[in-house]
Amino acid sequence: MTRPGSAAGHHDIAVIGCGLMGAALARTFAKNGYAVAAWNRTPGRAEALAGDRVTPVRSVGDAVHSSRLAIACTSTTEALLTALAPVAPWHGTALVNLASTSPEEAEGAERWAAARGAGYLDGAVVCHPQDIGSSRAAILYAGSPAVWAEHERTLKCLPGASAYVSEQVTAASLPNVGLVGAFYVSALSAYVEAATYVLSQGVSVEALHALTPVAFAGLEKAAEEVAAAIASGEHATDHATIDTYAEGAGAALAVMRGSGQRARLLAAAAENLDGAAAAGLGALGFSAQAEVVNEAGTVTAATATEKE
Repeated sequence: MTRPGSAAGHHDIAVIGCGLMGAALARTFAKNGYAVAAWNRTPGRAEALAGDRVTPVRSVGDAVHSSRLAIACTSTTEALLTALAPVAPWHGTALVNLASTSPEEAEGAERWAAARGAGYLDGAVVCHPQDIGSSRAAILYAGSPAVWAEHERTLKCLPGASAYVSEQVTAASLPNVGLVGAFYVSALSAYVEAATYVLSQGVSVEALHALTPVAFAGLEKAAEEVAAAIASGEHATDHATIDTYAEGAGAALAVMRGSGQRARLLAAAAENLDGAAAAGLGALGFSAQAEVVNEAGTVTAATATEKE
């Protein structure tokens, strides 16, 4: 296990990539007593971190070879592997890659590390750089159980919902794609669309701020119910049905477009609801859309049974 002030190499941790997130990680590790080697393709970013327990280094090889744990926070996995190509051998240093954006990239990076004798964890950061070190921090790790066991204490010094989720290396990137890529980006974009419409119609910012938490609270409760229904395949409801939501979405779309808004996200949601209704799911709950979200649009046997 890596510990603050350990004598393994010259540093406890190497941070590869010193953008906003990498810089936040380096500072937080240093604050927790770890000696950090910081490397960036543009040296100035690493040099800006110089200070107590953070040492900028010019060679990525020196950074890796001086540490037992390398935390990579580059723009892409491809950029990371290109930067690390000259590094050999690894001498048991473990690599934690926080740049993967797809399951395929995670698997490819794991193979790359294994070929060089490096232990590997894939990670997904699901928070902002300013959240690192606070209760809002959230980083998921997946991959080698041995690497996690050795470096768990170090990685858990980043407060918040940081956790090892699976030895299946894709297990961190999958929630990142779904919850950050598909949900957070789409939901925030939908809020931009909605807020733009509401404010353009003369509603005050104060009124919007007052109503937004109510909407978010309802969304949180509905999300829990939807996830449970999708997992069980049971979409029956005694609340609003697909048909009800489709009617409401269509009416809202007409109003927003009548005011000059394109309302593209609402249009997409209305199209999804109409598609579910056309598939015979109109009398079921909102979650029943899950049965037709794949490209084939096939209604599952569980849903067909439920409808009967």
